[in-house]
Amino acid sequence: MDIRTLRNLQRVVRSGSLSAASDEACLTVQALAAQLNKIEGQFGFKMFQRSHKGLVLTERGRTLMPFIEQVLDAARQLEHKAADLRSATPRVLKAALNGTLPAEVNQRIIKRMIEAFGMYQLEFSCAESIENLSKLKNDNIDLAVLIGPPRDGISSLELADVQVTVVAAYYGLERDPLVSLSDKFLIRPAQECPYSVSFKRFADSGMVLGDWAHRTVYSSSETLTVSLIKQLDGIGFVSRETARTEGLSILPGFEDTLEVRLAVNNIDLSCQALDTLVSTPLQHRPQRNVRGHAYRHTEQQILTEISA
Repeated sequence: MDIRTLRNLQRVVRSGSLSAASDEACLTVQALAAQLNKIEGQFGFKMFQRSHKGLVLTERGRTLMPFIEQVLDAARQLEHKAADLRSATPRVLKAALNGTLPAEVNQRIIKRMIEAFGMYQLEFSCAESIENLSKLKNDNIDLAVLIGPPRDGISSLELADVQVTVVAAYYGLERDPLVSLSDKFLIRPAQECPYSVSFKRFADSGMVLGDWAHRTVYSSSETLTVSLIKQLDGIGFVSRETARTEGLSILPGFEDTLEVRLAVNNIDLSCQALDTLVSTPLQHRPQRNVRGHAYRHTEQQILTEISA
């Protein structure tokens, strides 16, 4: 027996009119009349009769109505209880970490998110910036860690003291002369790749070797870049951490630093919680002396020290 039909029957009892009850129920008069005919068929007797006051309950209808009201009252209590249980269930908050960052940094981001958003059920994923951007554009994520400067149309906050060091890397010996590197394929970051900013700075620094115009392929993924460097004997742009992990040699004389940002795709998140999340340092970076071009540093490897 349909609860909605019982509610509409109660509306007819209160109003004494099919027309008024149908308006209240947002139904046509014909649809409401069909519901009443169906439920009278289920009961096996007429519930209403016409009088000068409109539709009134029959004697059997009056006898049955208190039981119908008990059913409707129980249904309302059930709905309220279900609503209370729903509100007590933590809402899911989807957060995309960035696979380019060291595992220790991602672990600290996870810990900080748990502290900041304890009222949510957190669901984590991990991918490069290009995939996280796709999730943001498709509204499949609430928070995402991105590398590089702010992007148009995406609200984001800079994570305190978290940066990615970008280098030009190749597969070979570090003592290879620069002239020999000009024969390698250039694995250039595609426009949507955050490392495209670093490549522009690399080109502006005057460090482009030889004529790479006809020996250039594009990559939007650091994982793909590493694979192409090895397969094509190329030179490409990756994080210093990735170059070290993959056994790549680093081109001397160039190093770029990109900020790391937390993109926010959920307007319901607390500003205070977000501020706490992004403003507290997640790691400690040692001071270093930078000489010459703004984006050219010494070749001495500078490792990020993860705070204990």
